[in-house]
Amino acid sequence: MRDVVKAVIVVLTLSFLLATWQAFAFMPADRGVSAPQTAWSDLGIRGTVSGRVVTSLDQTKGLEGAYVAIVNTMSPGKEYYNTTTDAEGNFRFTGVNATFSSVLLKGPDGTGGSYQQGMNAYMIYANSSIGEGYSGAFGVDANHTNSAIGPVVIYAGVPDREDIVTPEPTSMPEPTAPAETPAPAIATPSATPGPAGQIPGGLLLIAAVLIILAIAAIAAYFLFLRKK
Repeated sequence: MRDVVKAVIVVLTLSFLLATWQAFAFMPADRGVSAPQTAWSDLGIRGTVSGRVVTSLDQTKGLEGAYVAIVNTMSPGKEYYNTTTDAEGNFRFTGVNATFSSVLLKGPDGTGGSYQQGMNAYMIYANSSIGEGYSGAFGVDANHTNSAIGPVVIYAGVPDREDIVTPEPTSMPEPTAPAETPAPAIATPSATPGPAGQIPGGLLLIAAVLIILAIAAIAAYFLFLRKK
């Protein structure tokens, strides 16, 4: 259980540091530092690290002549190895100390508790005249010693003004006035006369009500007289 907790803490710490360092990259101050000895390097196990440097402005083309170094993930000011990119932006390091075993699930000290640390022991730092940047964290597997790193992006900022192509304005067609739609004709209801010689039903109803009220009034009057 403790190993799991340690692994989670390491992953969260590395994620935070990587997110910060991607935004703020700095040239390593301590160069020529010996790579850390590990349980695997003590057995003579070393590997190859390769990749390509591109810029944030154009990630389809490699950047020639960029300075590339393998640094410590937790302390990127410590540089272990350095080289420069070729004409295609590619770089390659050999003899890099292995830091973990994917078969045994053990890290640099030969225990399972340091496995995550070994998988994230190194980073690539890249620098050129237009900017600098870091790769993601990685390690060298004692069981698969050829480590191919994804593109290392140098964050070069915004391009110069002359590099920005502004599209010519496109003339817009003149707006066409919408065709007038005639207002729909509203039918006006007209009174339909009843058949000749007949009294409308409404008048008959009113007359019937008045007759009933008159009869009721007469009956009430006679009852009043009788009681009196």
